This record gives sequence, C-alpha cells and structure tokens, in this order.
Amino acid sequence: MTRFVSLLILWIAASTPLGAEPFRVGDNAASRTQTLTLYSTADFAVVEPVLQAFTAQNPQIQIAYHELQSQDLFTRIENEQDQTADLAWSSAMDLQMKLVNDGFARRVTVPSRTQLPDWAVWRDEAFAVSVEPAVVVYNREILGTAPRTRGDLLNWLQNDPEGFGNIGTYDIERSGFGSLLASRDAELSRDFWDLMAAMGQNQVSLFSSSSALIERVVDGRLALAYNVIGSYAAGRAKSEPQLGIILPEDYTLLVSRIAFVPSAATNPELGEAFLQFLLSFEGQTLLNDAVGYPAVHRQVSWTQELFPDAAAGRSVL
Repeated sequence: MTRFVSLLILWIAASTPLGAEPFRVGDNAASRTQTLTLYSTADFAVVEPVLQAFTAQNPQIQIAYHELQSQDLFTRIENEQDQTADLAWSSAMDLQMKLVNDGFARRVTVPSRTQLPDWAVWRDEAFAVSVEPAVVVYNREILGTAPRTRGDLLNWLQNDPEGFGNIGTYDIERSGFGSLLASRDAELSRDFWDLMAAMGQNQVSLFSSSSALIERVVDGRLALAYNVIGSYAAGRAKSEPQLGIILPEDYTLLVSRIAFVPSAATNPELGEAFLQFLLSFEGQTLLNDAVGYPAVHRQVSWTQELFPDAAAGRSVL
C-alpha cells in the first residue's frame, strides 16, 4: 500500500513575469471601488471559478491576480515591505513558512477554524487550503507498463533505452515547489541520488511548472514526468485518456497550498475576506469539485480520483 508522507505546515519549514499585467476578475464598472491583489502560484485558468464566485458575492471588489513562480512570489513579499499583495497563496510551503516565521504575515480570524485539522493552521497566520499528492504522469500510448515505485523508475532509466530523452521533472533552481519536493525525496528515498544521476544520464528535461510537464507528456514529447502536482494531472486526464497517473507505491508526498495575509498588505481586510472564503464550506467545495484541489475542510468529501481509497475515511491525514 502506498505510504503517504504529508508536508504539513507545522514544519518550520507557467508564470507571469515580474512587471506583467495581472489577470482581472470582475468588470471595471464604477461600482467596483476596491481591488483585491492576489499573489499566487496557482494557474489562473484553474482557480478562476473560485475567483469568479468570490466577486459574484462581493460585486464591489475587483481581483488583480498575479500568477507568479514561487521564488518570485517570495521575493516580492520580502521586498515590498511598505505595500504588497493582500493575500499570498503558494504551493512552495517552505518559502511560505519562512515568510510567516520571519514576521511577514498577519493574524487572521477564520470562522471555519473548527472545521480545519490542527495541522492546517499555524499561529492563525498561515493556512493550508488544500492537500495534494505529488504524482508520476506517463503517456499510456508510449509506456505500456509504467514504473510504480522509485526503484522501478530507476530500473527503467538504467536498463530501458526508451527512457533516454523521455523523462521530465521540476527544475529545482527555478521552482521553489520543485526544490521542496526534491529535499523531501532526498530525506526519504534511498534511491534518490541514484535516481537523479540516472535522470541526468538520460538527458532529463527540466521545467518550472507542472502544467508544462503534463503538456509534454500528453503530446508525446515526454513519456513520463516525475513529481507533478496531482490536481493538475487529474484535471487534464479527464479529457486526455492517454495521460496516466501514478501515486508512487513506496511513498507519496502530500503538499498543501499555503495562504496568508501579508503584514504589509495594501487592503488586509480584503485579503482576510478572501482567505475566509477559501476556507469556508462553499470555497472548499469549489476548490475540491470545480478546481480539483482536494479540500482540508472536514465537511467536504474528496470525490476525485486522486485519493480513490481514502475519499470517505481520509485515512491519509
């Protein structure tokens, strides 16, 4: 049985370039007098249903959504100490927690706090809004049998010429999320360094986003990609039957997207309102069902294929 390893926030632990225009949600009518600025690593197209739902309930608010790489998000929050985004939302848990522990976050009151697991809240400043596995994706039309453990993957790379030039993973120098996963793999897997060497020998392709990796597996430019965000893979697999998903059977890393209201937020009350919505039953249901980010709210059932054996009992947590 797969062993789940959760990267919880209790560790003290394809993007828009800097200066690019943010995505806007909500029309430009004069009645919209407030702007909620979000810095996020989530693909705008994926989370747009949640943004639209929030502005529908708050017609006076327009959202300016900055889609950033995790390191860029970290740098902005760290440098913009006079005025910054109203909410920072990132999958790079270690970078988020560093900002929080260095004093860059405000304490926030969340009405749904009693419906969240204790591990999902740190000092009422940092909040996990989802729990997602890091998976292996592969093209079923290229690989008849895909490796199901890291040992199997290592064996494939070392002994099957089909692996040459056909594997991709995160570029840990450009992606804080990729670096986080690699650091945990290094702690947990006895095969990690041999696996990294084998990837290098097979001319591994490196990318800074899961979406880019998934796209290349779908169209056949890669046979397999390692350490991909499971929610993105599951969403794409619904329309691409050639895309296979594996939760590694030796262990599967679980990651959470961490959100906080920066201490230098321009409109902290708007950031707090959006965070409260994200963690509410309605917001968590949207994240879970419409976006594909498995919820942390205890009353929202996992209904998607990412956790087929735990959708009811949530034994992985």
